[in-house]
Formats: sequence, C-alpha cells, structure tokens
Amino acid sequence: MAKDDLIDDHLSARQSKRAVIALLDHAIKHQAKREESELLPGKEQNVWLQVAVKTMQPERKLKPYKIPIKHPLVDPRTASVCLITKDPQREYKDLLESHGVKFINRVVGITKLKGKFKPFEARRLLLQENGLFLADERVVPLLPGLLGKKFFAAKKQPIPVNLTRKDLKGELERAISSTYMHQNKGTCTSIKIGTVSQTAVQILANLQTALPAIVKAIKGEWDNIQNLSIKTNSSVALPIWSCDLGADEGGRWDRMVVDEEAGNESDDESEGEDVPEVPEPAAAKNMATTSKGKKRVAEGEGETPSKKAKAGEVEAASSKPVSVARTAAPSKVRRV
Repeated sequence: MAKDDLIDDHLSARQSKRAVIALLDHAIKHQAKREESELLPGKEQNVWLQVAVKTMQPERKLKPYKIPIKHPLVDPRTASVCLITKDPQREYKDLLESHGVKFINRVVGITKLKGKFKPFEARRLLLQENGLFLADERVVPLLPGLLGKKFFAAKKQPIPVNLTRKDLKGELERAISSTYMHQNKGTCTSIKIGTVSQTAVQILANLQTALPAIVKAIKGEWDNIQNLSIKTNSSVALPIWSCDLGADEGGRWDRMVVDEEAGNESDDESEGEDVPEVPEPAAAKNMATTSKGKKRVAEGEGETPSKKAKAGEVEAASSKPVSVARTAAPSKVRRV
C-alpha cells in the first residue's frame, strides 16, 4: 500500500472510508425506524473513535487533551454555548462584549451554580439547554462537586479555557472547534470525531486531522495501541486497524512474552546454589504440642513462666513426706 493511502503511516484511509460509510448507513436506517414509532425526535447520534491500548494509563488526568478537527462538532448558530466563570459574573459579560465575542449564549458564575442551579432539576435543564460548556480554568477544580455526575455521564464536562489571554476570541474559537480526549485508567478510550448529520467526507477529514494528536497523547504512542474502531452511541464498533498478534516488535505480545531460554538458564543457576533452611514458625510449634486431646509440655523456650512455676510446685510436692491423714484412707478400706 502506498504511503499516501495511510493515515499517520499506520491506518488505511480506504478501510476507514468504507467503515464510516457503512456506519452512517446503519445509523440513518436505525434513526428512520425510531422516528416511525416515536413522537419526539431523539438526540443526535455522535461518531466515536475507540482506542484500545495494551497497557493501562498509570494515572488519570482531569484536564482533557485538546484534539484539533477540521469540521467542528458544535455549531454556535444552532447549539447553545455556556461559559462558567468566576465572580462577579457581570465583569466577564462585559469582557466578552469588549472582545466582540457573540457566539457565547450564556454566562454563569460560581455564585449562581451554588444558588440558582443547586437543585437537581435546575442543573438538569441547564445540561439539556446547552450543547457545549466552557469554563475558566481557575474554577475547574470546583465544578465536579457543583455540577454533579450527570454532566460527566453525558460527556458534557466543561472545557477549560484561559480568559486572561489577549486574544480571547481566538481562545474561545479554538476551544469550540476542537474535540477532547478524556484519558482514564482503563484500556479503552472514546473520542468524539463527528456526528451522524455530517457527511462521510467530513468525518474522514476529522479522523485524519485528529488521529496524530490522539496518538501523541497516549503513553507509548503506536507501540501501545492495540486496535482502533469507530461506532455511534448505540451501534457496535467497526474495527479499522489492529496490531499484529505476534510477539515481534510492535505486536500484541511485544515485550510481554517471557523468553524460555532465559527462564531455563535461571533455573539451572538456582539448582547449584544452597537453599537456606527456613526456620519453623512459632505458630506451627504451638499447634504441634496438642495430640489426642492432651496438651504436651513444650520444651526449652516454648515453656511460659507460669508453666515452669507449676512444674516446680509439682516437683516440690512429690519430695515432701506423706502425712498420716492421707495414709489413713487405705487402712479403712482394708478393714471393710
């Protein structure tokens, strides 16, 4: 295959195009069947790129990776964009007006999140009314407790932006025109690369633009990637790339298979060495002192001070002469 037909020198562009076309055809047919039985239209389906890795990420990062794409997933002309800022809220509204930013539909301060949007129903409506959430990077650590898990389950967690930049409009435009990779501790990560309403050419262009940045954000890059696949919210995953299943360089079991010859050499070396004797645990000695329901007297260090004292009292009693009162009992028995 020619080098021009590969995306990032690994992924086949032809195979990816065929998978995208098949996925969109299936999603459109499935959506048409649902519209026949449903009164209200459902949510628009997204196209996801699933990345499965060989080894898990050592740590989880709350800040997502910004992934550039050619065709934005959210259009401010049709979807509402909400910006979460510090207090006072009015100061940042005036700041947006001074920079000529008109694609931000709503500005919410921290005080409003703690007051007006504290009830669950108010936060649910806020989630449904806005297609994208941006947040000042200085307040991002406070948002998980204020917004709740519904925002994270819906993959609408706020995107951090820097509101102190001179080119504020450019900063917000780049945030809206990008997709994001939320790295977790598992072996599978999903990145949104398109919507069902977009054409196959647009989704393929987003994949070509986003894939190099996604690979760089993964530890080990291509050597750590096991397979790539695409899917919608409710469909099965269509594989578009998979690594070799051998133990060669870049394969599935690369650096994971133990060399048998090295293992045999280590066994031979261990046979010639003297194995030190392992002392018997004290607990095993105590368990061995009981046999047939009778306790045996431990020897040496196993005896406790109380047992030694009792043993001395028995020896002292046996050395004393027997009294007359104790010998009188046997004589009475003879008389009877």
